[in-house]
Amino acid sequence: MDPAEKKRKTIIGAALLATLVAVMLVEDEDETVIETVGPAASTQSAKPARPSSARGSVPQARRSDDLDVDQLGQRKFEPLAGELFASTSWAPKPPPITPQQQAAMLQQQRAKVKAPPPAPTPPPLQFKYIGKAIEGNRTWVFLTQADENYIAKIGEKIDDRYRLDTISDESVTLTYLPLNAKQILPIHDNKQAGNFR
Repeated sequence: MDPAEKKRKTIIGAALLATLVAVMLVEDEDETVIETVGPAASTQSAKPARPSSARGSVPQARRSDDLDVDQLGQRKFEPLAGELFASTSWAPKPPPITPQQQAAMLQQQRAKVKAPPPAPTPPPLQFKYIGKAIEGNRTWVFLTQADENYIAKIGEKIDDRYRLDTISDESVTLTYLPLNAKQILPIHDNKQAGNFR
């Protein structure tokens, strides 16, 4: 056995011995307290004798601060009292649902199940019209979106998501390609918009 293991076993043995001594001292104190308590003078009749414990004799006369359990009576269980650990709420209970309300709720649930999901819609147009250029029978439109500028003619794609379909004096028609949905961008008369010839 090496010295470290011997030292460890010695410490554990000493701790065990100290624990045993402490337990014995505590038991002695308990016995002392029990033995020093004397019977109190009482006008009531003494209870039947209890068997003595292993530690020492327990006084048979009842102390004045003891409670006579026999006088308490039997507690009766009330089956209508409800659940003992039920959660309580101060909010008033909702009124009971009538059969008509149940039928209406059932119809609403069926309508929700049968209704098809709404058709997807294209995002709102983020383009702004800047102007257009006309050369012969060809027309180009100048559009801007955020920090990007686009020049397109009829039939060309813009940002791979839109296609330019028509150009008029009042509006520009674009098709949102993922949904094949047409969107109209109105042309407003403002100082920035202009025709280039």
